[in-house]
Amino acid sequence: MSVLPAGESKMQRQVEVLFASTILILFALAACGTRSTQGDDKMAAIDVVLAHERAVQEFDFDKMDSLHTPDARVIEDSHPHPFEPNQRQGWQLNKDAGLHVVYGPEDAVADVRGNVAWVTLTLHSTWTADTPDGRVLLGGNVGHETYVETFIMVKTPAGWKIAFRHTSTLPADFGVQPDYHQEHGGMKFVKVAEDGPADRAGLKSGDVLIEYGGQKIDNFNDFDRLRYAHYEGEKVLVTVMRGHEKIAKEVTLEAMK
Repeated sequence: MSVLPAGESKMQRQVEVLFASTILILFALAACGTRSTQGDDKMAAIDVVLAHERAVQEFDFDKMDSLHTPDARVIEDSHPHPFEPNQRQGWQLNKDAGLHVVYGPEDAVADVRGNVAWVTLTLHSTWTADTPDGRVLLGGNVGHETYVETFIMVKTPAGWKIAFRHTSTLPADFGVQPDYHQEHGGMKFVKVAEDGPADRAGLKSGDVLIEYGGQKIDNFNDFDRLRYAHYEGEKVLVTVMRGHEKIAKEVTLEAMK
């Protein structure tokens, strides 16, 4: 085994330390570059989703088409269908009926894995109608709904494209935790959320709901079928039993949080 002179050994160690440090710096820079690229991809994917929402508001069907793959699919409240021509037909009906919507997207989250991205957001909406037909479809002049939308996107040479969208409508919040085991006699409130809609109306834990918006309530299933019948911001007349006392209250529903 050969032995290096002391000075040469010291220089070799310095070179080795410098080499190791350089490798670590390169790895760190590569990791930062990867994170930066992923961050850019996430923002680009979210921007496409937001552009889609703006195009819907403006009834810009060609713009909507340009943001989707040719074979894009949609599921809205459990109803699957192709993006086109179904979406264009549905939104054309809204346009012809004089319906308008303004979206308030929030809480957009993106995850990117290579050439596939997932984007989820909450979408608050305000609907208005300026024709009799529109008011019939809307059930009034103004309506509010909140949706949760999930997009699956693919990266193409032209940028991110929407390949799939799933939309669910959140029911308006009443602000109670029901007793799911009570089979008859109304829907008992196990808990009334503090400072929620029911609480502000004066309802209490232990009350038993027997009418909701003019409809009889015998159990949770009766109430569950009516959860989508009323908009956020709508005032709903409810009747509860508190012991042997029947109490009527007006509850202003809120957006589900």
